[in-house]
Amino acid sequence: MRYVITHGHIFKNAGTTFDYALEKAFGKDFCDHRDDKDMRQGGAEYLKQFILDNPNLKAISSHHLCNPLPESDEFKCIPVYFVRNPIDRVLSVYNFERKQKRGSKGAEMASKLSLEDYVRWRMTPEAPKVIFDYQTAYIGRTRNLHAHEAVNMRIFQRALDIVVNEKALIGTVERFDESFSYISQSLSKYFPGVEFTFQKKNVTNQAPTEEKLRQALDQLRPVLAEVVSGNAYDMALYEVVNEKLNSLTI
Repeated sequence: MRYVITHGHIFKNAGTTFDYALEKAFGKDFCDHRDDKDMRQGGAEYLKQFILDNPNLKAISSHHLCNPLPESDEFKCIPVYFVRNPIDRVLSVYNFERKQKRGSKGAEMASKLSLEDYVRWRMTPEAPKVIFDYQTAYIGRTRNLHAHEAVNMRIFQRALDIVVNEKALIGTVERFDESFSYISQSLSKYFPGVEFTFQKKNVTNQAPTEEKLRQALDQLRPVLAEVVSGNAYDMALYEVVNEKLNSLTI
């Protein structure tokens, strides 16, 4: 059986670091996929054909990885995701987009809005919910959600099923080292002899985990109630992943 690692590169969730590890392990047989339109519109059928058209492909990463993944008698996808404390993630997304200044509506708004106003803008119906239950939506959806659509219990339960029943390899940003160890050991079963190593990339805040969270709580204080309420599913999913990591013997 042919195996293909499919990395769901969730925005601001250590995805660049993991992509670097995949590129280092597989070289040209790793694809950092950027054809977002085709991935969004074509879904599983597009990805299936892409994999079949690239017989040497060992791993692919996408910000818009389709869900569900394709099924085939010729290959098997091995999904990988990293989740992050959703409170800290809000501040990270804002700081990153503010630094970008251009390239997306989020970057445009972050460049001219305060953190409080940026969060409130993300709450409006027309704004993509990148900082509100986005991780649950990414893992648990079965189609692309429209900007105004909120995550519901059905999506959360599907994401929970993926975590609890080990239908994907999932780690956390805050516990990246042990997550990477668990994920790389799991991947080694499918790719014997391949060495997986990482070097942290695209890290904008070098503070310890506890300090990052303290900073986020402090800076988000005026809109903290809205941020917590809007990330109830993400927080629950994040805690389940942490419990999963606690149960592992690595």
